[in-house]
Amino acid sequence: MTCDDASMMRWSRQILFGDVDAMFASAAVLADPSLAGKPVAVGGSSPRGIIAAASYAARAFGVHSAMPTGEATRLCPQLILIPPDRPLYRRLHEQMQAVTDQLFPLTEWSSIDEFYADTTQLQTRYPDPRSLGQLAKDALYDATGLRCTIAVATGKTVAKIAADSHKPDGLVVVPPGTEEAFLAQRPLRALPGIGPKTAARLEPLGLKTIGELLDQRWDQPLRHIFGARLHWVRELARGIDHEPVVADRESKSLSHETTFEQDRHDRPFLEQTLRGFLRDLARDLRQEGLAAGSCTVKLKNARFAITTKQHRFSHPLNYDPDMWPTVQQALRELIRPSTEYRLAGLALSSLTPAPPGLFDQKRTKAIQAMDALITKHGSSVIGLGGVSQDDE
Repeated sequence: MTCDDASMMRWSRQILFGDVDAMFASAAVLADPSLAGKPVAVGGSSPRGIIAAASYAARAFGVHSAMPTGEATRLCPQLILIPPDRPLYRRLHEQMQAVTDQLFPLTEWSSIDEFYADTTQLQTRYPDPRSLGQLAKDALYDATGLRCTIAVATGKTVAKIAADSHKPDGLVVVPPGTEEAFLAQRPLRALPGIGPKTAARLEPLGLKTIGELLDQRWDQPLRHIFGARLHWVRELARGIDHEPVVADRESKSLSHETTFEQDRHDRPFLEQTLRGFLRDLARDLRQEGLAAGSCTVKLKNARFAITTKQHRFSHPLNYDPDMWPTVQQALRELIRPSTEYRLAGLALSSLTPAPPGLFDQKRTKAIQAMDALITKHGSSVIGLGGVSQDDE
């Protein structure tokens, strides 16, 4: 039986994963087509700023997200820096959501530019998963002008690894029964749960690929490294993954989350991360004339277990110094001692039009001036009065 024959068989479970290619940098090209094909990065212009995204032309020079701006410009002196445009990203995301809502019965947006869809029920209409993937690619491009990579597999993990290995503008199908063979030659770091620290401990053993994790010769050292997690890691290495697609429950919300390069357990780092999210999300609320009635903090630990904590504000808010104590309290209630976290996220929900007179006239003008400066020069150009650097 050929791979094509296998892909046309009825799958017991079918998951489609979509990843927009360099979304923030691609959005900058949409706004200014003259940037097409040039090394573009989104981020602050200060040398101490951080790159949020880089075009593939910039990545060829070694520029990547989370890199300091100073290092990025050293690697690529001709780098074109563009300030973030969150209202544009929000509009594009909403357009993409409209497409996925129309195409798929169940969709989970894991971030602003990545989604999972459970397409098991669509196999009667689309027996060829490749044609369904192409349909999704074309529909998303027609709606937004953005290219994306699509992967179809029996689980989330294989679908994401397949997409990551076929970017940009890729389309890949991993049929049932071929998952272990597909993963075997992929690098260890591609597997969830293997970060830089774990990879450094595996390197002296000579292990380089996911398939080598299944070799019984390494049982003893692998048990020492992974402990009770070894069974779970090997299940993923075989492509066995039953994590469900969970549709977003709160449609009227703004959110941001990030996966860390290394698992972290220190509360100051997590607070700093969420404080940065809150600053940007609150500004998005103000620009859209909205206020949030509640916040939800999300953490994913090293074993991929997700926990959340929601708190309501005393009244709808859109100014982060006023919102931070509530967000901070939710985080402190969520953190568990000696637990390492690989992802943190923040959502602002129960959105309503900002009440008139939310601030006095003098304060309103000051906030508007601050937002205008941040929009033009980036978030590092100005701070908020009454907030110490430690809080920032």
